[in-house]
Amino acid sequence: MGRTIQSATQTWIEEEQALKRFTRALRREDQRLMIELVSLSRLHIAEASYASNLFPMDVYLISMLLETFKKLRQAEKQIDQLCEIAGIAKPDNGAIPELPDLISLLGSADDPE
Repeated sequence: MGRTIQSATQTWIEEEQALKRFTRALRREDQRLMIELVSLSRLHIAEASYASNLFPMDVYLISMLLETFKKLRQAEKQIDQLCEIAGIAKPDNGAIPELPDLISLLGSADDPE
């Protein structure tokens, strides 16, 4: 008997093939960026196998977003270090506010005021 479920790597290869036509339609500079984003999604193929409840493309988009966010945080830290060395005020990075979890939001919706 053969496998009934594709591996995460197999689904990633299929998704990459599906994106190739779109990537070719982009401008040259955007093509390079798209190739880099797709490469970033490869970093989380192993973790993708644990997200079987999501569509494969969703997992890869989340992987791209995660790696891009990590790069942003690294750039913010470098800017903060350079500001400290230069003796100038650090920019406000706009910290993400603490948000309530979904369960407490649903619970508060049930409480009549």
